[in-house]
Amino acid sequence: MIHGPDADSTYRGRYAPSPTGRMHLGNLRTALLAWLHARLSQGRFILRIDDLDTPRNKSGSIEEIIADLSWLGLDWDEGPDIGGANGPYLQSERLDHYERFFDQLKASHLIFPCICSRKDVQLAQSAPHAGQVEPVYPGTCRPSKELSRQVPANRKPVSWRFLTRNITITSQAELSEATTVELDNTVGDFVIRRKDGLYAYQFATVADDGLMGISDIVRGSDLSDSMPRQLALFDALGFPRPRFLHAPLMRDSLGGRMAKRDGSDSLETWKSRNRTPELLIGELAASCGLMETARPISCQELLECLSMEDLLFSMSAA
Repeated sequence: MIHGPDADSTYRGRYAPSPTGRMHLGNLRTALLAWLHARLSQGRFILRIDDLDTPRNKSGSIEEIIADLSWLGLDWDEGPDIGGANGPYLQSERLDHYERFFDQLKASHLIFPCICSRKDVQLAQSAPHAGQVEPVYPGTCRPSKELSRQVPANRKPVSWRFLTRNITITSQAELSEATTVELDNTVGDFVIRRKDGLYAYQFATVADDGLMGISDIVRGSDLSDSMPRQLALFDALGFPRPRFLHAPLMRDSLGGRMAKRDGSDSLETWKSRNRTPELLIGELAASCGLMETARPISCQELLECLSMEDLLFSMSAA
């Protein structure tokens, strides 16, 4: 943990894994990079467990995440196992916060109910926009400016969408060029609460990052497409925008993206071969250019031989 006069009281970083299975080496590399960024910044590092998507959670995964990160040699200043001033640190225990901010957006007429299914949205789009990752919501249930926002009279289960009309977001992650997007044309009105009543990732993570005072977010580049939507929510909820740094993804032995569901290079497999955490730290560090060749090294030893310039250069070149 960081203590003393050199600590940066304004820096608050976090790592927020989901308990949906055993972590793979790509998850661990992102955790290591986020930890290094926080420690080199002399700031605080928070562990939060994003367990809100309860149908996908795996029993025992929270305990495994904490044990695996500790085995690797990472530490944190606030988290579900040690507490802190900004808890609780499990999303499943923060529902009252989400309800409060949901009501705030509703009172400001920034969200509306929608009966459309995912299939409805897909069928309504004749052709995707350039560079588009997911279908753009066609505005089927979007209210006009003159209409009040009432739940549809047919009483079907509804999701709630964030109104993106006239919202243009300019964003710039560290090591990346600035981009400007019109949310209406790139993602459309997006879901913040699902039909089953669960709050969506985009909304919950912004509410938590805002309330926890997160200043810097180091995460995988697969989440870079979420940035404009999340910035719009930070603005709407009245939180300052954090700084983002998107780390390149680690690939498996075949060059594919790692996934928990297929057991890609899991830590469980690594441990079963009696390999040490120091050897894994060396492998992870070498995989993104923090070391020329892999050799056993502890997290603390790696931290002591790096500068912030080293870390940023390796992440830009990986």
